[in-house]
Amino acid sequence: MQHIQNIITQTIHALYGIDHIPEISPAPKPEVGEYCIWVFQLTKIVGKAPNIIANEIAWELQKYNTTFVSTNSIGGYVNFFLTNNIWWELLNWIYKSEKPKNAGKTIVVDYIGANAGKPLHIWHLCTPSVGQSICNIYDYLGYKVIGDSHFGDWGGIFGKLIYGYKKWENNNNLSISYLLKVYQEVHTDIIKDTSILNQLLNEYISKLDESVWPEKCKKWWYKNLVDGKDIEWFLLLEDSFQKNNPRIFEQLRVVWWEFKNIEWNTREEFKKLSQWDSENVELWKTFTGISITEIEKKLELLNVHAKYNIGESFYEWLGLPRPNNEDYPELKDNMKAIVAELIEKWIATDNSILSNWEDKSVGVVFPEEMKLPSCILQKKDGTGLYLTSDLAAIKYRLTNGWNPSKLIYSVDVRQQLHLRQAFAIAKMAWPELTEWVEFFHAFNGFIKLKEWAMSTRHGTVIFLEKLIEEGEERTKKILSEKGRILSDNDIETITVAAIKYSYLAQDREKDVVFDWDKALAFEWNSGPYIQYAYVRAKKILPEDFKKWENFSKDIPFSEYDKKLIQILLRKDAIIQETASKYKPHILANYVYEVATTFNSFYVHTPKILEEKNEWLKNLRLSLCQKFSLQISLWFDLLGIKMPTEM
Repeated sequence: MQHIQNIITQTIHALYGIDHIPEISPAPKPEVGEYCIWVFQLTKIVGKAPNIIANEIAWELQKYNTTFVSTNSIGGYVNFFLTNNIWWELLNWIYKSEKPKNAGKTIVVDYIGANAGKPLHIWHLCTPSVGQSICNIYDYLGYKVIGDSHFGDWGGIFGKLIYGYKKWENNNNLSISYLLKVYQEVHTDIIKDTSILNQLLNEYISKLDESVWPEKCKKWWYKNLVDGKDIEWFLLLEDSFQKNNPRIFEQLRVVWWEFKNIEWNTREEFKKLSQWDSENVELWKTFTGISITEIEKKLELLNVHAKYNIGESFYEWLGLPRPNNEDYPELKDNMKAIVAELIEKWIATDNSILSNWEDKSVGVVFPEEMKLPSCILQKKDGTGLYLTSDLAAIKYRLTNGWNPSKLIYSVDVRQQLHLRQAFAIAKMAWPELTEWVEFFHAFNGFIKLKEWAMSTRHGTVIFLEKLIEEGEERTKKILSEKGRILSDNDIETITVAAIKYSYLAQDREKDVVFDWDKALAFEWNSGPYIQYAYVRAKKILPEDFKKWENFSKDIPFSEYDKKLIQILLRKDAIIQETASKYKPHILANYVYEVATTFNSFYVHTPKILEEKNEWLKNLRLSLCQKFSLQISLWFDLLGIKMPTEM
């Protein structure tokens, strides 16, 4: 294509004395040309109407009769048909194109981010699938790629798990399913008490003497009691208003203390963990070990594999007891050190200026021009938050020798504000480290189900394991109806492809409604449809077939040969666009286009293996080979495997 572009560029320069590199694309209608360029950009420079410019260029190109069979102009478009020799060159170019050379840059991709104590569910198709695809594509483009799952192995959830485990101890049933059950039961108790509490508070506050407590004051009390849930406010209420309604107040006090008892105990268990209490540390190690083992199995099934699994606990200077822990670069600044540094640089401060009461928490107030709300970095009990962990991770990634040029976060859309705050603080705190680093949030929507809303806390999610099991049963049924019996490995490969592709084929910024009928369709834009095209091409190829070198250039290309070559020629531009926008759906939908073009080629081409003309047969086999190699590569970039049979 470069040869054609050079000719057109030289022609434009000869005609108008300007340097202009035109964009060459397939002609919109096959009857007017095989390729075309548009000249509307030249109208102001040249000072002529588009149709006149197009006509002049088309006329001048006719002298290159070894490249163009014919040229014509329609409106502002120059259309042209290529000679057979050029088509042979284009075919050879497809074969000669190689993986891009090392770009000499490093990117770090933060993705997966699964939480301990919970099995993976359907939502975990999102960030791992997008993140792994971004990793694969940038690796293909020659970057040094470092994937970090930033595992959620720290935080308040462990207070709940430790509290619940001690309350309902069952040493013989330590599994991720059991941990989930513990988490849900503790949360259910809190929610139950919260609901009753809110009802009683409503009733109590509504019956306060109107002459003493007007409506405005009642709303203020309710906000501080219900939203704050702070024991100091309750005690103040007890001292002042117990006689207002003793019956309701007594009920309120019982429920309040029950609620505070659970909440307080879960916080205390996490506080003890943060202070390295030996019993809680051992339980934590056990819970995270179970979680990581189980989650890694499921991620492997999804063909997701981050280079590092540096959990949030690492930034507390705990670190997980993992075999590859020695491969982690040394941590220099933990979360507490980060907070201290930000205070020293006057970026963070005591949080009393952020609220209407004093406490010992630490937060950040952003300059007005940043238009960001204030945020908390450290709670009054000295424990950090997700934001603190992310800041520690940012500094770690910038100072541990990785030297990234990009930090890409494949995290859901709910974290937009959180990451904007994290990026802003990092740039304020470490300008010398961040000046040449691109921060980007490749946010994603969610997978939704038609039937119900999902919540891990309430037990209304579709876990990944169950989703895949159901998919495999559906896949077996569909194939059985087609008279095909496949191996368990192929069934699994087809099912996972159906699930992953149904998400990756959609713009990551949008929510996706998961539909089994569409995901497993063999007739439209789906993983199985593309896999079937691949298997079809592979079956045509003899086992010992190699690219045929001795072609007769007198053999003409059919319309369907040319269409397949044309679409294969777009591959490099598509991969570059996918990478630049961090949107795998661009590549996914291109793969579908290629598969559709191949299927059209297959249907409209006489049986390839029965072709009498040896050169023509091997031309078609070469196209099948290149298609199968390319489409397998692209699915690999998307993190999807190909089956052996379908």
